[in-house]
Amino acid sequence: MDQLTRKSLITTRKYTYTYYHIAQSPHKPTLLLQHGFPDDHTLWTRILPFLLASNHSILIPDLLGYAGTSKPTDTAAYNSKGMAADLAEILDHEKIAQIVSIGHDWGSYMAQRVWLWCPERVAGLVMLNVAYDPPAPFDLAATNKAIESETGLPRLAYWEFFSAPDCAGVLSKNIDSWFEALHGDPDNWLETLFCHRNALSGFVRRGKRVPLHGYAEALRANWVATFKDFGFAGPLQWYLAKVNGYQWDVEKQLPRERHVVTMPTLFVGAMRDTVCTTAAIEVPKGQGLLPELTVEEVDSGHWPMLEAPGPTGEVIVKWLKEKF
Repeated sequence: MDQLTRKSLITTRKYTYTYYHIAQSPHKPTLLLQHGFPDDHTLWTRILPFLLASNHSILIPDLLGYAGTSKPTDTAAYNSKGMAADLAEILDHEKIAQIVSIGHDWGSYMAQRVWLWCPERVAGLVMLNVAYDPPAPFDLAATNKAIESETGLPRLAYWEFFSAPDCAGVLSKNIDSWFEALHGDPDNWLETLFCHRNALSGFVRRGKRVPLHGYAEALRANWVATFKDFGFAGPLQWYLAKVNGYQWDVEKQLPRERHVVTMPTLFVGAMRDTVCTTAAIEVPKGQGLLPELTVEEVDSGHWPMLEAPGPTGEVIVKWLKEKF
């Protein structure tokens, strides 16, 4: 991150955003990198050298609820229209006309929403791990039932814990256990813990521990310190906004024809991500919502920019060269 300049901006909604920026070629769209849960701008550190080599300018915000950015606990503040407007104000402040909207996990959802709300700003869309989720009403119980019927497992079972009123406190109280839940090394760990009801909640509440992936130990101290300082109440609002209907409240304004992503789109799946599967992209693809889609897959679990930064960076840069 040393090559990027740390900046901040107070948006019209009165939220302070911290972001990191480097200007390179003025003739290429800027890469807007959007992290997911529970991360911050540092998620992109290992993949950054590859992206910098593309000569695209880069802008990396701490998204709403995280690290150096405001952390409201009003769930409605996390509606996608408002957050897309916040990010558009940062682009305006930096005089950035065009972007490639890139995101991982909830950042993939946000990258999609920047396209949906600000299509004139977006030249391309890159989604990592989380497939395109077009606007629609959302019912967690019904969604898990449908996924379980289709795949054999309720792959959003962990959302039930993240929606619980005591979740933020439990995560903060058992923060080392929570980190190991995210980055543990046992075989088929994500499926074991995240795709079975009460498994993640029970693991963290009891403060259980497991060995880590090799990439993760170097991340632990900074990650733990960051979330000890800032907590999880803000980040969990992303789940609550979806579960409690705040996203649909605004997204139902979008006409159905706007759901089609009409510009170059890249989906990067991970072979060992059993929660957010590569196969999930086939649903919106089959609905005709992604007419300019390229699908790639890397040998990784849920955090390819940490686990496989080289292959992941190369896939993205190759696509950028082909399209821009």
